Amino acid sequence: MAAEYRRPRSGRAPAVAKDRDRAFARHRERIASRHSVKTAEALVRMVDEFGFCFAFTGESAYPIPAAFDHLDTRSDGRKWEWMWGWKDELAEKKRLYYGKLLVKKPTFVSMKMLPIFYATFGRGGDADDHLEDVRAGRLSEIARRIIEFLAVNGETQTKRMRSALGITSQDGRADYSKAIEELQRLMYVARVRAVGEGREDYNYTYDLFVHRYPETVRAAERASSADAMTTLLAHLLALSGGVTERQVTKLFDWSEDRLAHAARRLEMKKGLVRADGLLVLPTLG
Repeated sequence: MAAEYRRPRSGRAPAVAKDRDRAFARHRERIASRHSVKTAEALVRMVDEFGFCFAFTGESAYPIPAAFDHLDTRSDGRKWEWMWGWKDELAEKKRLYYGKLLVKKPTFVSMKMLPIFYATFGRGGDADDHLEDVRAGRLSEIARRIIEFLAVNGETQTKRMRSALGITSQDGRADYSKAIEELQRLMYVARVRAVGEGREDYNYTYDLFVHRYPETVRAAERASSADAMTTLLAHLLALSGGVTERQVTKLFDWSEDRLAHAARRLEMKKGLVRADGLLVLPTLG
């Protein structure tokens, strides 16, 4: 009898996992079906509802929305034409945030969600906030120089800033680009506007995040980093239905310890359940 009882149990786990995967897929499809975008205003409404999404194509390893999947056209050329203009126009007007944030990919964040992202870093917006990250090796020497240049000079075109910093070699330009990505991901620096005509002249102006988004920094002061991380994790589950811990740490660039703390807090609030190594939205668990 014992052997007969164990056999169905051994086959049940894959079936449960398949059922859960189907539930996740239905959940994501319900969210995706709410938006069909063919105007800038529709894009803002979508980002406001999602909270955050990839700005262009998706990333198969991370189950969050991608703007391209919601554009109401079958033409890839038209998709790029729409998004290339909207990303700059809407970010410049502060209708949404645009920058390299999630897994170093271009990302849209709603203005309501932006203080939550900023608060996860636990910074007060002080002039020397970056020094701890420099000492810890999270920011390069070039990144430090960029921060200190912008603190003095304010919004600057990227080509002009490279020149002022004496960066002329090909390797130096590559290190500079990497530093700009680091600074966007850690929300020390933000894009302000696109300038120039044509491929050769096209570039961005950058400023310190605290200069570009002072209202966001003030709003972030109302939340601790722990509360902000818990809120962000809850929002991710609402979008995805369920994720692995590795997906979360990679997506948000969190340590395993920080994620464990946020997950415990959300679990205590009954905002997630654990199932087969996944963090799952309770309604789908």
